[in-house]
Amino acid sequence: MKQKINYRYLIYALMLLVALIYPLLVSQQYYVHVFIMIFIFAAVGVGWNLISGYAAQLSLGHSAFFAIGAYSAVLLVTYKNLTPFIGGLLGILLAIIAALIIGYPCFRLRGPYFTLATIASAEIIRILLLHFQNFTGGANGVSIPFKGQQPLFLQFYDKAPYYYLALGLLLVVLILANKVQKARIGYYLTAIREDQDAAESLGIKTHQVKLAALLISAAITAVAGILYAFVIGYIDPDSVGGLNLSIEFAVIAIVGGIGTLWGPVIGSAVVILLTELTNMYLGSARSGISMALYGLLLIFVIILRPKGLISLFSRNPRNKGLKEGKF
Repeated sequence: MKQKINYRYLIYALMLLVALIYPLLVSQQYYVHVFIMIFIFAAVGVGWNLISGYAAQLSLGHSAFFAIGAYSAVLLVTYKNLTPFIGGLLGILLAIIAALIIGYPCFRLRGPYFTLATIASAEIIRILLLHFQNFTGGANGVSIPFKGQQPLFLQFYDKAPYYYLALGLLLVVLILANKVQKARIGYYLTAIREDQDAAESLGIKTHQVKLAALLISAAITAVAGILYAFVIGYIDPDSVGGLNLSIEFAVIAIVGGIGTLWGPVIGSAVVILLTELTNMYLGSARSGISMALYGLLLIFVIILRPKGLISLFSRNPRNKGLKEGKF
């Protein structure tokens, strides 16, 4: 009896093969850099999706976790000459603590309190980074001193190592999100999204489930922030902790397909490519243009593809979008 071929896994294998050989085929470092950004922001989008997509708890402050991770690693390298692997662990821990402080009281309430708390927390972090300028550099930011080819300090002469690190991060995050989705917590999060009262009546401890999802999401975002900082080589409060960045994380997931595994990957590719094209062709005139593009893209997706661009690859011809009032 012939065994049926699973074409989905074959497609995944081909995608992975293309991704692995891409830096070997491209000579211009800029094109490698674009995909590094796509992978990093896709990883954040998948992490954001765990709490905002699966559980419908809208966060507009994930830049706080991103900034905590980035600054923890960069400042320890700058002032203590410690490898970012050590500073990164501190950043992840601090991001988890911040998520605990935000989520523990807010998840006990109903309504937009969590969303408002995330916006406020990101703004608090940004203001603190601006205020303690003797330590953080304030609005001038911090440049990472280049030490040459130092893998332990995430510094390399070309972009290929960063590419593979970003790709590895995305793969790990996708595997983790897939495990969460198929585990008991994933079903609990879906139940909370559909009807929290019904979920609680079935004995689901919604407060603990949402908090666990937020902690995982914060840790993923912090790791992405660390890698982003060392790829760019420079950070400042607005670039890693601004509200615009939090909105970009949300747009990536919503455009690609909120509550889906691969949606943020598709959304990241579209949004980052649009951003890079805007930067390339509009130059200094791009101020505010990216936000306008995000708005137009959101309008387009909401009207034509309510389930996100991932619905283009769905076998289901119906495309009704998320249940009204659940996001």
